[in-house]
Amino acid sequence: MMDLRQRKLMFALLALLLVFFAGCKSESPTAPPPTTGGGTPSGGVTPPTGASITLTASNATPVVNSTSIITATVTDNNQPVPNGTAVEFSTNLGTFTDTGSNRTVKTTTAGVATATLTSAAAGTATVLATVGNTQKSITVTFSPSGGGGTPPANNPTITSVSPATGLPSGGQRVTIKGTNFREPVRVLFDPGAGVPAKEAFVVSVSATEIVVIDPAFDITTGQTLPVSITVITGAGAPTEQSVTSANAFTYQLAVLTPSLRAVQPTSGPVGGGTRVTIFGDAFQTPLQVFFGAAEAQVLTVNFNQIVAMSPKGSDTAPDGSGTVTGPVTIRVLNISSGKDASLAGAFRYVPKMQITAIGPNEGPSVGGTRVTIDGIGFDDPLTVSLANIVAQVIRVSGSQLIVLSSPLTVTGCADVVGPVVVTNIDNGDSATSVGVGFTYRIAKPVIVSVTPTTIGGSTTIVVLNAQGVARIIIGGVQATIISQTVNPDGTTTFVVQVPPNLKLDTVACPGVSGATAPQPTAFDVTYTSATTGCTDTAAKALIVSPAGVAVLTLVPPAFAPFAGVITPATAGPPPTPATVVVTPSSQTVNAVNTGSGPLTITAVTQTPAGGTGCTRFNVVTGATPATLAQCDTFPIIASYNAPTTPTPVPDQCQVTLITNVGNRTLTLIGTSQ
Repeated sequence: MMDLRQRKLMFALLALLLVFFAGCKSESPTAPPPTTGGGTPSGGVTPPTGASITLTASNATPVVNSTSIITATVTDNNQPVPNGTAVEFSTNLGTFTDTGSNRTVKTTTAGVATATLTSAAAGTATVLATVGNTQKSITVTFSPSGGGGTPPANNPTITSVSPATGLPSGGQRVTIKGTNFREPVRVLFDPGAGVPAKEAFVVSVSATEIVVIDPAFDITTGQTLPVSITVITGAGAPTEQSVTSANAFTYQLAVLTPSLRAVQPTSGPVGGGTRVTIFGDAFQTPLQVFFGAAEAQVLTVNFNQIVAMSPKGSDTAPDGSGTVTGPVTIRVLNISSGKDASLAGAFRYVPKMQITAIGPNEGPSVGGTRVTIDGIGFDDPLTVSLANIVAQVIRVSGSQLIVLSSPLTVTGCADVVGPVVVTNIDNGDSATSVGVGFTYRIAKPVIVSVTPTTIGGSTTIVVLNAQGVARIIIGGVQATIISQTVNPDGTTTFVVQVPPNLKLDTVACPGVSGATAPQPTAFDVTYTSATTGCTDTAAKALIVSPAGVAVLTLVPPAFAPFAGVITPATAGPPPTPATVVVTPSSQTVNAVNTGSGPLTITAVTQTPAGGTGCTRFNVVTGATPATLAQCDTFPIIASYNAPTTPTPVPDQCQVTLITNVGNRTLTLIGTSQ
């Protein structure tokens, strides 16, 4: 008797609950259950005390990055708890797919609530289900996939769902394509956010395709319900596996009333052609978009976003007169439902951008030039480029810009010339200067000064605007740069070794044929930047003098051999004529100083070297010591007293000049034949 009475009471309570939920049907099914402090459900169904919870996992040993569906069956006095009873799921490893966190709250339907668990890390997850003051736990062990988190080759995948939308009444055939599908198969449509998942009716299964009939969900007019689709393969077997495709299917009513929230950009030129994104809800193809009275070209549509091209501003007025500039209303019409929505003044037509003046239109390559650009249609924020180099925007108004030129990376010597381009960031409108642009002036090098030097010495060369790696050429010969110093005034001082092989100009020493002396000579100096190719030449800028040393030159360089000719006595009556010898003429060798320093001859010595040695030679020189300036000469005169008898061995004598730049020896050779 008591059992019958309890059953009647239970049926009465269930009837009241059904009436209560029927009155709540107009509320959004996508809204999560109300929570208070820390997420504990409040309101709705009061959790029973002493409830019994049974937990099962669709796959107790999934691989990482796959899913396992945790099912909580909740009873009270061996009866399913009322629909809408909150079940809190929590885990110490991984996350729940509907919240992306380690906690989620689901409500029961017929005493059952489910949550989908996934983990990117291997390990054992302890899932705790809480209903009121009752808790129950279950473990799910995620094993490594062996591929750095990539599912194994036999794990199911979902590649597409078609169609992707359907009516809330359900009953539509939905095709799920993917890989590694194997029977038995379960397919769940899960809205999340506290709305229980529903199982679809499986029509057919192949390895790459599943066809199901989608379940029904309640939604109100103007709402949509995106759901995730979970495919469980080998359902109920130890090798059960699953895969979830988030928001793969959307329930929506056939009659949708659009709503508009915002557009981006909010302005564009009167010529049209601005790509405008319209944000809102309940957009449904086919649809039309109007800017004022003019229809826009629709590029793409999804439920909450439209991309369209703005029409010409001249077409937006109903009477054809056109809106030249100013705001217009944007209207979206869902053609199938005939419902529309408008956003007043959502888009503003502005004059087509033009550049009318630029000043100044040139500046140095280091940047920092303040440039004023006059025109119309400028709309902050915007970008400006000068000769294809982005400038820094200082001030913006509708008709004038002020920018600073940025530094230019110099790679050549030619000035960099290009147009001025202004682009409005919001609507993409841009203008390019015509006939006048901006010129970056490349600072050309100038040789400022060159200090004189001597051959083989160093010189100091000062160059203005020297950039990069320097090369310096003197008289056509590359010189070695010893050091370089950048000065505060923008010049660079180079200390350069003068090439020792430069050919100095010479002058003939008077009175001494064949003797020449070097003279100070002017050479061209060329600076070249190997980095930019810029160059400058200072003609005859470097005076190079001979080194201040003496140079001993002998003219001619040696004495010719002396040869006496013997004429024997001729036969005849006595007295017999004597033997006659033709004595050779004397010779002169001049010691000449062909250097620029003093030449000192300290002594002249004679040394026998063969035959009778020096006895038959007569050598006459100037007085010693003698100091010779450039082109001065010191004569050495030698003669030979040839004997009347033949010389079996030539007579030889060495004459040595001892000087401050070294010794020089001349050999005297004499014979009679």
